[in-house]
Amino acid sequence: MTGSANETAWVAIVPLIAILPAILCMIDISRHPRTRQFPPQVWLAICAFGNIIGLLAYLRFGCSEDR
Repeated sequence: MTGSANETAWVAIVPLIAILPAILCMIDISRHPRTRQFPPQVWLAICAFGNIIGLLAYLRFGCSEDR
């Protein structure tokens, strides 16, 4: 069992890295609720369940340009 502590650390870190973009997207939507194409609630759901693809879609199609 060499390296089991190292493997345990990665098991804890990887989910945090995976969920971080969704959290950042949700924070941005809550600070700037004026969005394009969909209401903010829809963008929150897209970012929550779409993770990276949802974040990229929000940045490309949802972010209001007049911040």
